[in-house]
Amino acid sequence: MTKIMRRPRVRALIAATAVAGGLVLATAQPAHAGSYRSPFYSTLSACNAARPAHVSSWTSPGPCRAVTNTQGQVSWYFTVQTRTS
Repeated sequence: MTKIMRRPRVRALIAATAVAGGLVLATAQPAHAGSYRSPFYSTLSACNAARPAHVSSWTSPGPCRAVTNTQGQVSWYFTVQTRTS
């Protein structure tokens, strides 16, 4: 292993790989969950009543939205957005 490190091209390749890895880590965006969907609620009032439980310093619930299944039954849900730093 020590003999291979004496080659200039190998040293340059290792140095370039280290610099590229450092740039990737330095410029990476912070990880975040994005958004998620709440459970389904049977009524609009139940959906609106559940929204305040999802308010925090890093999350904010969106408005309730209706969704209809294949049998024509209406359910309500909302999406929760997570904030990035």
